[in-house]
Amino acid sequence: MTDTTQRAQSDAERARRALVEWFHDDSVRSLANVSRWYKGSTYRRLPDKTQLSALGMDALGDGWLPVEPLISSATQVVAIGSCFARYFILWLAEHGFNKSMPQSPYNALLRFGSQLESPASIAQQFRWAFGELDDKAVVWIDKNKEVFGASEARRQLVRDTLLATDVLILTLGLSEVWYDRVTEEPLWRALPVDQFDPKRHVFRVETMAQTLQWLETIERLRARHAPNMKIIFTVSPVALQLTFRPVSALTANSASKAIVRAALDEFLRNHQEDVGRRLFYFPSYELVASYFIDPYEHDNRHISPTVAAGIIRYFVQHYCSADMIERTGRSLRDLDVTGHLEEFIQQSRIASTDARSGELLARIAALEGMVVTLQRVCDERQQVIAGLDRAAQERLELIHRLERELLELVHRLDANVERGRLHSLWIRFARIIRMRRLFC
Repeated sequence: MTDTTQRAQSDAERARRALVEWFHDDSVRSLANVSRWYKGSTYRRLPDKTQLSALGMDALGDGWLPVEPLISSATQVVAIGSCFARYFILWLAEHGFNKSMPQSPYNALLRFGSQLESPASIAQQFRWAFGELDDKAVVWIDKNKEVFGASEARRQLVRDTLLATDVLILTLGLSEVWYDRVTEEPLWRALPVDQFDPKRHVFRVETMAQTLQWLETIERLRARHAPNMKIIFTVSPVALQLTFRPVSALTANSASKAIVRAALDEFLRNHQEDVGRRLFYFPSYELVASYFIDPYEHDNRHISPTVAAGIIRYFVQHYCSADMIERTGRSLRDLDVTGHLEEFIQQSRIASTDARSGELLARIAALEGMVVTLQRVCDERQQVIAGLDRAAQERLELIHRLERELLELVHRLDANVERGRLHSLWIRFARIIRMRRLFC
């Protein structure tokens, strides 16, 4: 081996060793070394797993929670956004909040016949309510695939509701949006086949800049028309059901949430002077992504009732007055066949210092409940099987008895064949044959 070859191998080995040992180099990651870097007054370290368990949800709420509760029994709270927004309004209505809402406290989820999941569609409703959108230029399709009539009466209702709102919870869901090329207006969702025009309707993934623009539109209209309104922004942890992009729905969902979350963060940084006063952020998305262990249902989209309850319980702890915690509504089990919403309400009332432990205990309880249910089904089926077995045994015994009688008749026929006494025996023989056919 030449000197040149030896030097090349030696250099390669040193480089290999340096790469392997880099992470373990104390001179790089020692506390003494870190202490020499300027950290500023707002320095935060990412908690390790032990610290996260000790801090609980406060590890994610740090810097975002209000100084004092925003919501009392007299506060009019309205929610707009994805299906996760329903949990906020349902809990408030079930516990005596929103009493000033017209007709019912359960009316506080503005859906307009649909779930408005994108910042573009929510901003569009603000523009419509406050007279910046010609509703004749848009086509809105509700979740039942029917055209939503954007009448003046409905527009005025939305406007009046927003003007009377003290706290607005905006749950932002996604950045995948369908547009009308002609009007350049966003659609609520993909259109039914009979209304889709490929030359007119186009799918887009909103950029962070476009999403930021929609958020600024919402804030501009709020400041102009409802300056006393407070907005609590949150990003829905509910995943995309599908994507119109030619990529994995899982990666598309990740990108969609990242665009919304990054744009919202920039928006809040642009309005830092109002954060904690008029504008708030509640980290429901991060709680699901970084705190809970197994937050999703079997569909891998929706949040389990236990996790939703833990998130809402944390929200209530910091945003709602402590004297409004007693439940006023009756059970939801007769309204929700799945039982998930009643389970959510019940779980939200269980005090817990460690929501993740509560999540696991609830999962265990749910599995135990499934075992009990399956055992009951098995016992019921075993009873049916036992009954069928008894019936089969009874028929089999009857068959054996008939066969014995048949053999007896055959023997008697043989004995009397020469005596001419066959008529009555043949009648009995035919009767037995008919019975045997009936039971075999």
